[in-house]
Amino acid sequence: MNKFLRTTFLYNSVENWLWFLGILIVGFLFKRVLSVLVSRIVYRMIKKESKDVPVADFVTLLRNPVEFLITLFIIYSAVNEIIFPRKWRIIPFGKMRVSDFIDRLLDTLFVVGITWLIIRLIRFFALVYLKHAEETESKKDAQLIPFFRDILIVLIAFSSFFLVLGFVFKQDVISLITGLGIGGVALALAARATLENLFASFTLFTEQPFIVGDDIELGDMIGKIEKVGFRSTRIRHVDGSLVVVPNQMLVSQSLNNISQRMERRHKFFVRLKLDASIQQVKQVIEEVQTLIDNHAEISTGGHVKLDAIGDYSINIMVVFMAATPDYWKSKSIREEINLSIMQVLEKNGVELALPTTTLLSMTDDKNIDNDY
Repeated sequence: MNKFLRTTFLYNSVENWLWFLGILIVGFLFKRVLSVLVSRIVYRMIKKESKDVPVADFVTLLRNPVEFLITLFIIYSAVNEIIFPRKWRIIPFGKMRVSDFIDRLLDTLFVVGITWLIIRLIRFFALVYLKHAEETESKKDAQLIPFFRDILIVLIAFSSFFLVLGFVFKQDVISLITGLGIGGVALALAARATLENLFASFTLFTEQPFIVGDDIELGDMIGKIEKVGFRSTRIRHVDGSLVVVPNQMLVSQSLNNISQRMERRHKFFVRLKLDASIQQVKQVIEEVQTLIDNHAEISTGGHVKLDAIGDYSINIMVVFMAATPDYWKSKSIREEINLSIMQVLEKNGVELALPTTTLLSMTDDKNIDNDY
């Protein structure tokens, strides 16, 4: 038996090949169980921070990257049981030895797996803090958390890239970063628009002209802020469509935050017929002023004034502030006022004026010519 185990096959003994196959078979049989076990252990370590998230959801989130890392560890342990001859080389990679190729490949995949795991943890904590933010009245956290989550993910990805170059492929990362500065000008010019939008996003987060959920007016567009990202902001237009606006546009022109309004101003004219008496006009003005002053959802300071006497109407100006920032709520208040004004006019026997046009007949034209 010992003689058989020491028999050499492909530069390795049968015993080594059996260890190689045994580690792979046992490892792949239990990797799913190990991944769930490790995920549950991590969950217990951060249970205080993740009390609102069920353990099943957390295990589902971490299982794939943990299982990937366990698979790499199994392969790494199995490969260490066999020897690759020095003359075995990978020709497409500059005649690299097979052993060196496998080592670099596994090291790279380990970095990728750890990066994947960290990114999943970042997303998990962002989700937890977003749930906490939804319970507060302020919406600032709901806007900041996704932004910093994306920043951390980008930083982790870049760090992993340079880690692979430095520790796996033995490159001088510092010299590489310095070398990037030589072409920095060209890179900045090529990515000018992206950099402008990135700096604009920092401006939006520091000055906070709006937060997620606010209604804004940008030029001719009116919509609700849904998400503020690195390069652009998503706005849900009033017609239901989703508009993606570069952040640079939001900081380079005037922006009206409609949600910051405490009131909405309304101004219109009630045009009465010229045959209305002075007493009727005064009565209409007094009663309309009274209903505006007594309305529960109209701020104090409303005005009802005789503005002008036109060619065909007596113009009464009505100005008031609806005590609500909501557009449609303010329209409902205005509708109530309009209906009340119609009742006042009907009560006082006053009619609304209509534009009139006087046409001269051909006979009248001749008479006018004869007069001259």
